[in-house]
Amino acid sequence: MNHAAQPVEPPRVETLHVRNYRALRDVRLKKLTPLTVLLGPNGGGKSTVFDVFAFLSECFTEGLKRAWDKRGRFRELRSRDSEGAIVIELQYRERPGTPLITYHLEIDEISRG
Repeated sequence: MNHAAQPVEPPRVETLHVRNYRALRDVRLKKLTPLTVLLGPNGGGKSTVFDVFAFLSECFTEGLKRAWDKRGRFRELRSRDSEGAIVIELQYRERPGTPLITYHLEIDEISRG
């Protein structure tokens, strides 16, 4: 009896919510699929969505402070003319049929003075 090994599906992001991160003032991407296409005008935030994932990856591999400093902190990251925290929230599943896991990152500026 020869049973072929079933391919293991990688974890999959299902939703992404970003607030006050560069061009993304308040964006929710829901029901993401393995093939998700982002369409929009220049400056609409398509590349910023990918930078959100790069930022999160760097937070885990290099540490939050280094990823934060690399991008210019609040001056460069927070959406222009906006107030409040930068929020990144994603929901993903480790494997199909497993519980949905929520990761929430909120960074706010503290006034010292």
